[in-house]
Amino acid sequence: MILASFAIRLHALLQLPGYVDEGLHLRWASEIWQGHLVFPFSTAKPLEIYYLAALLPFQNPLWVGRAGSVLTDVVILSAIWALAYQLGSERTGLWAVTLYALSPWTFFHERLAIADSLAAASAAILAWAAVVWSKRPWSRRALGLTICLIALPLAKLSAVPLMLIPLVAAWRGKSSWRQLILPYLVAVVSLAVVFGLVSLRYEVCGLCIKIIFRANISESAKWSTSFLNNINDLVDWAGIYLGVVGPLMLTGAVTVGIQRRRLGVVALAGFLLGSASLIAPTQSFPRYYLAALAFGSLLAAEAVEALLRLTQKPLIRWGVGALVIIGAGLPFAFFAAQAYRDPSRLKLSDIDRFQHVAAWSSGYAIREAVTYLTDELAQDREPAIVYAANQDTLAVAWLYWPPTANTEHGHKLRF
Repeated sequence: MILASFAIRLHALLQLPGYVDEGLHLRWASEIWQGHLVFPFSTAKPLEIYYLAALLPFQNPLWVGRAGSVLTDVVILSAIWALAYQLGSERTGLWAVTLYALSPWTFFHERLAIADSLAAASAAILAWAAVVWSKRPWSRRALGLTICLIALPLAKLSAVPLMLIPLVAAWRGKSSWRQLILPYLVAVVSLAVVFGLVSLRYEVCGLCIKIIFRANISESAKWSTSFLNNINDLVDWAGIYLGVVGPLMLTGAVTVGIQRRRLGVVALAGFLLGSASLIAPTQSFPRYYLAALAFGSLLAAEAVEALLRLTQKPLIRWGVGALVIIGAGLPFAFFAAQAYRDPSRLKLSDIDRFQHVAAWSSGYAIREAVTYLTDELAQDREPAIVYAANQDTLAVAWLYWPPTANTEHGHKLRF
C-alpha cells in the first residue's frame, strides 16, 4: 500500500502549475548552493529548505521539489504503521495507512513542494519514537527522541504544539513524565542556541513569535473571530476532501473516549495538537492539517476496527471492510484521475482553488508564457530581458526557467 501510494502521487506530477510558495521555497533552497548556509533559518522551515537543496541537483526544481514531498508520504505512512505496530495494533495500522493514502486532501497537498508534508512526517516519527522510548527509556532511545524533538520545529515552526506528543505517550505508558525532562531540556536549549545565534544575522526571534502566535495576543476579539472562521472552514474542507473518512474520524474519537486504548489516545492527542492552527488569530489553510490527518487516519482506523468487532461472522466483516474501501476509494480514484488530466477542474476548497488555479499565486499563464518565450528565443539569437510584474510572478517563473537554464543558442533568462 505504501509503494502504491508513492506511485499514485508521483504520476503526472507537473500537471498542476507551480505556485508562488513553491517558487519561494525552491529559490531559498538554491541560495544554499550559493554559499548562504545559514539563510534557511530565517524562513521558519529550515529543515525543508535544506532537504530541497539536497535534491535540487538531480532534476528541474519544480519536479524534484514535488517528488521530495511525495517521498515524505512514504515516511508518513511507514511511521503510522510502525506506531500502530508498536502498540500491538497492526491491522489498525494497515487501515490507517489505507485511509490516509486514499485521501484527496493528502493526495493534493503532498504533490506540492511545501513544508507541511515534511512537518507531518516529523510529527509521525516523533510519535513513534515517543512510544518506543516509553516502553524502555534507554539512553539511546532518549537520544533519538531528543533528535526528533529538535527536528519537528525545524521542519516547520508552527508545528511546535506537536512537541507535546511524548508527554501523552509517557502518560499512557510505563515511563514517568519526569524522565522526559532531560530530552525536552536538551531540545529546547539546542533550539534556543541555534535560533539565538542565527538572530545575530537575521530577525529570527521576532519571526518565531509571529509564526507561533501569528498576531498580537492582546487582540482577543480577532482570536475568537478567527477561531470560528477556521472551524467553519475546516468543516467545509472535510466535506469536500474527506468523504466517508470524516465521519469515521469522529466515530474513532468517540471510540477512544470510551475504550481509551493507548493507540487511540496518542492518535487523538496528535490530531488535536496537529489542529492547533485552528486557534491561531489568522486564516488557516488546508495544507496546515496534514499532520492532523496522519493521526486522524488512525482515529478512522480505530472506528473501522470497532465496527468489525461488532460481529464475528466473516462474511459481514468482509462486507463492512469492502464498503469502507469502496467509500474511500471511489471518490479518491475520480479525484486522482482528474488531477492527472486537468487539475484546474478538480473539486477543491475555495482557498485551494484561489491559490492554485484562479489567483495571482497560481502558475497558470506563467507556465505558458515561459514556454512561449522559450520557443521565441529558439528562433532569435538576440539576448532577452524579461520583466516580471512583481516578485511573486518572478518566483513562479523561476520554477520553469531558473537562472542556470539556457536556450538552444546559449541565452539565459534575465529578470
